[in-house]
Amino acid sequence: MIPLADLTLRAAHLAFLWCVSWFVPSTQREEWRREWTSELSYARQSCAPAQTLSWAAANKLTSFCWGSIQDAACVRRMEPKERVSSVLEQGSARRCILWLGAIAVFSAAVAWYLPGIHSQNDAAQNRARAGVILIEATPDSSSIPFSAYRNWNSVRQPFFTNLAFYWTEDLPASPAAKDRRAWRVARASNDLFEVVGVDPVTDSAREGNGANLPRAVLSRSTWREEFDSSPSVVGSAEWVAGRRVRIVGIAPDDTWRLPEKPDLWILESDAQLARESPHALGYVIAHLSSQGRSMMIGGAVRISGFAPNGEAIDLFGATLAIPADGTFSLYAFAFFLAILAMPAVTSVFQSDSEFASHRPSFRIRVRGWVFLATKFGLIAALGYFGASDLAYCCFPGYSPSAELLQLIGSFGICLAGLRWAVMDQSRRCPVCLRMVTHPAQVGIASCSFLGWNGTEMVCMGGHALLHVPNLPTSWFSRQRWTYLDKSWDFLFATAAGRF
Repeated sequence: MIPLADLTLRAAHLAFLWCVSWFVPSTQREEWRREWTSELSYARQSCAPAQTLSWAAANKLTSFCWGSIQDAACVRRMEPKERVSSVLEQGSARRCILWLGAIAVFSAAVAWYLPGIHSQNDAAQNRARAGVILIEATPDSSSIPFSAYRNWNSVRQPFFTNLAFYWTEDLPASPAAKDRRAWRVARASNDLFEVVGVDPVTDSAREGNGANLPRAVLSRSTWREEFDSSPSVVGSAEWVAGRRVRIVGIAPDDTWRLPEKPDLWILESDAQLARESPHALGYVIAHLSSQGRSMMIGGAVRISGFAPNGEAIDLFGATLAIPADGTFSLYAFAFFLAILAMPAVTSVFQSDSEFASHRPSFRIRVRGWVFLATKFGLIAALGYFGASDLAYCCFPGYSPSAELLQLIGSFGICLAGLRWAVMDQSRRCPVCLRMVTHPAQVGIASCSFLGWNGTEMVCMGGHALLHVPNLPTSWFSRQRWTYLDKSWDFLFATAAGRF
């Protein structure tokens, strides 16, 4: 065998034995690792006395390494049922972190598949810009003839700077769509999305083929339900609603309160709209000027539009902007409120900082603070994802009710979780971070001012005793820790696990 192959095989054998050693109980792992490594060295000397390893000898050494699996399984079977390690793991910090992490990861996975959360974030990121309104001829009717829109758009208006128009019709769906239901198709002017302040057109669509085809924008719900959220749809030419169009983007759900909730937007020039449907009734979207915005009161405005002959026409306008803040903004506010409310529900300092003797080292104290900070972080993540799951499991789109539920849920989960984290930390040994157990009552209640009366709990690792007063007094108002030195080891079966 060539030297390079021999070296690689030796490294593979040692790595294999190292991996198998992890199946051996921790108390015997290092001993078995040394045993197998030594036997492997003797086996190599017997198989290759001349320091030249043949392929037959390599097969024998590999079979020897496979035999370590049987040794590990045998040691496992002979291990006592009542293991010391199981006692050490009971109430351990590692188990606590694993459980919290698993719950947080599960909540995050559920949140990833809830469409309501994505719609809420889209509504916050792509909200209509300030001053965008839906023009209504009367407070009870928002339908305006296309001819009136053309007249207003041809004259400089003092109360709004830009206008857009669209109307809807029900047409057969695309042959490629799963559902053969009729689609609500909006025929809109080219600058509709510019007026609203949202640009759904992606870079790939701008560079796509079919530049001579009419541009079209799918609603997010239609894209998700009919095209399986395929990104390849954007930029492609499709037969949609009886005509061939170029899909240039996906409109976010519930970003603005446009009537009719179209499934598809076909963007065309005003001249093309005038040739096809000059007498259509639709909706006019306007962007107010600074003079128009100054007249807005409570999301509504009364303005005047001017015809080409100078005639003033009284109009009404309703804002399209949704006050959506996004799921994370709501959560951040709820988490801040929970932090402020913490001192009202629990004391941050649950125990005296000084020990009776043998104060723990700085490294051990830092480890305790890191463990507490890790719990806080996982609870914070759970407060965000868990509350979002509860709030948006029944709301597929933007909803003020879902926002309220998320705010209440985030505040409740964070407040209860942070309180639990502090209380849990106060019942953990400062040295090994395991829960103290075996409570015992000490003293008499009637002698609280003369002697100590309370509950004592012990760390099963033999590190410390916790004293909790039943009746706080001026000289013993908070719980105290007493560190146990090595002279106490003979009382604890798990003293081998001391840190």
